[in-house]
Amino acid sequence: MSYNRSARQKVGRKQRRAEDRELARLERERRAARARRRRIGLRVGAVTSVVVVVAGVAVAVQARARALQVGPRNMTSDGLLITGDGSALSPATSAPIPAGGTPTPHPVSTGSGALDLVVSVDYGDPRSAAFWAANGSTIEQWVTSGAATLEIKPVALSSGRAAYTPTPAPAPTTSTPAATPSATPTPATSSTATPSATPTPTATANTETTAQDYALRAANAFACVASYQPSSALAVNDALFTAQHTFGSAGLTQAQLVTLVKDAGVTSSTVSSCITSRRYVDWAQQATDRSGVTGVTVDVAGRPYTGSVDDATAFSTFVASVYSSLAASASAATATPAPTATPAQTSTPTPAPTPAG
Repeated sequence: MSYNRSARQKVGRKQRRAEDRELARLERERRAARARRRRIGLRVGAVTSVVVVVAGVAVAVQARARALQVGPRNMTSDGLLITGDGSALSPATSAPIPAGGTPTPHPVSTGSGALDLVVSVDYGDPRSAAFWAANGSTIEQWVTSGAATLEIKPVALSSGRAAYTPTPAPAPTTSTPAATPSATPTPATSSTATPSATPTPTATANTETTAQDYALRAANAFACVASYQPSSALAVNDALFTAQHTFGSAGLTQAQLVTLVKDAGVTSSTVSSCITSRRYVDWAQQATDRSGVTGVTVDVAGRPYTGSVDDATAFSTFVASVYSSLAASASAATATPAPTATPAQTSTPTPAPTPAG
């Protein structure tokens, strides 16, 4: 009896050990399977993450590429057109240049109406600043009165220089009054013609960038304002030139540019983010390349001004001469020709009767 019980116990222990071994094997297989699934999951997750990152980068690159192909709003000609109605200034609005598109120039008037002034400005070039210091206020008066229109085309010619040294703006000449581009008396200066003084940024060393890209960043700042708050574009143009003597070879920092446009009256937060992200820097470079200009360029009704950039009298005289020339041409074209006199018909005299013989 005891032998049988001992045998059964041995069999029971063997079965339990076999069952334990089987359970251990199953547990090992379960753990191994779970480890394999985990490794596969990690690999799939890593691949998915890489795909997501690559896709995100691709989308960002495509978005930036599209942005590079689309210029700022209201500058379909690569410039902002400003007109006046006798009391106030108004920027012309337009859609941006479409992706793959080309600028559409504004038509130039050659009649005796408002003169079209097209000025290519470089906010890092002291010659450009000298021209605006000498003539900007007068140009704004002409545009406000309706005697002229102004198109501002920002370019970045000074970005190709290693450095530049701004020169003080020349004192305006007072010996000869500025000529008015009109045969009529000079219009009274509007209270809105000359923008209010804009605080200039404090001169601060700019360790953020080099001189080679300041003109591009300044052109970008103007384009941002023209795109999102165009009514302040002319004030920002003035402020950018006024600030030129306050900075060194590297120009203003992005933060200083944001402060400058705010001080000039820009309240849009979109403009600030546009400036700091350099949204239109690539457009500014493309616009510069398209312009083909190599220096300060001012066209009056399609005729280039070739005089001294800081001679206000010479520029006003040139504008007045262009106006007079166009007015004379328009007058000659519309004059009614005088009728040609028709010779009077002469009657043939009748011979006197011959007396009878």
